Amino acid sequence: MRTSVRRLTAALAAFALVAAPALAVAQTAPSQKPAAKPVRSIPYVSIAGDDGRQRHYETNAIPLLFNRACFGWRMYLGGPNRVVSLKEVLTTSQPAEQVIAGPETEVSPDKTRATTRMFETVQDGVLQRSWCIIPGDPPGTYTYDITIDGEPRGEFVFCAIEVPDQNPNTDPRDLNCPNKFNAVERDRPRSGAPS
Repeated sequence: MRTSVRRLTAALAAFALVAAPALAVAQTAPSQKPAAKPVRSIPYVSIAGDDGRQRHYETNAIPLLFNRACFGWRMYLGGPNRVVSLKEVLTTSQPAEQVIAGPETEVSPDKTRATTRMFETVQDGVLQRSWCIIPGDPPGTYTYDITIDGEPRGEFVFCAIEVPDQNPNTDPRDLNCPNKFNAVERDRPRSGAPS
């Protein structure tokens, strides 16, 4: 009888050792998080109002509000935080009166193309850039071709639209843009696949 009690006691002790951590894990397991909003590549516009507050819009219609409107793109790349080699080519349908660019940007003689080569940081899987409208920026189509680490990765097409009254309350979503859409992402070339 003692042997059975010892075996029963040993079995209960073994069960307790196995079950206790499982119960502890079950009690401390985090509750399921709601599904995260998917991250995607978008063009955007922000406008500084008279009150100094920035209003942000997911659109590719840029009101030519001088020293108030800014526009840019955000591209989801995924992966860890890292530095990448970026080549960004801006082509406009009309020449700009003036171009303010740093040494990393080469501007074509007719001022319709600017090629920027630089290193940028991917933060939380996202790479983004933006610029602001200055006097002399032309109306028309602005196309950004994006190459990252030598691979073509995306194209963003914007419409720059004149706003004669320079009204900072202009909502870019209400502007007539013939190519209104968000963004087109190019597929990454597969290694070893013909291009």
